[in-house]
Amino acid sequence: MSNWPVLRKFDSEHLSRISMPLGGIGTGSVSLGGRGDLRDWEIMNIPSKGFAPKFARGSAPFFAIRTKSGSDIQARALEGPLEDHEYEGSSGSPTPNHGLPRFRNCSFGAAYPFGQVQLSDPDMPVKVELEAFNPLIPGDVARSSYPVAILRYTVHNKTSKALDVSICGTVPNFIGNDRRKFKEGEIGACKNRNRKKKTKHVQGITMDSQGV
Repeated sequence: MSNWPVLRKFDSEHLSRISMPLGGIGTGSVSLGGRGDLRDWEIMNIPSKGFAPKFARGSAPFFAIRTKSGSDIQARALEGPLEDHEYEGSSGSPTPNHGLPRFRNCSFGAAYPFGQVQLSDPDMPVKVELEAFNPLIPGDVARSSYPVAILRYTVHNKTSKALDVSICGTVPNFIGNDRRKFKEGEIGACKNRNRKKKTKHVQGITMDSQGV
């Protein structure tokens, strides 16, 4: 395991209450939940605790892992298990992505602005660490104000066999559906577009809108 800084570690009984903000000073934030989920998307200049961009009802952005060894294929959301109360609701579970298969064991280590989630499962051939942080340099406001959150996944092979491992994430382009009017299911997106961009040192996807 890594030498990631940890001042306090939380077990499974407290993970649903953890929400560590990631983002620069004054830039808004996306919070890292105790089980490795992303919650409280507050990047649209308005307080929005509990908001997450949705593809459809009950969904939210998430990361997932797939492993393959011969004919054995496993897949999991890169999140720990839900607590019993998170499945309760008048119309079923209100927790986003509650139907996805997850890792059985999870812990959270905190030393703000650093957060670490450790995931394991007896049925998975790997252990996974999520290390997340944002730039925060004491006395340096400019460099501490970048609108950036860094997520780094480290995969540990528990077996003696070679594995094919893939990690992917999914986030919708939610410009226009950003909860400014506090409406569930609002339809405000118009001519949103996603474009791949690549430079010498980095590549990614730019999300913008030509109609909002």
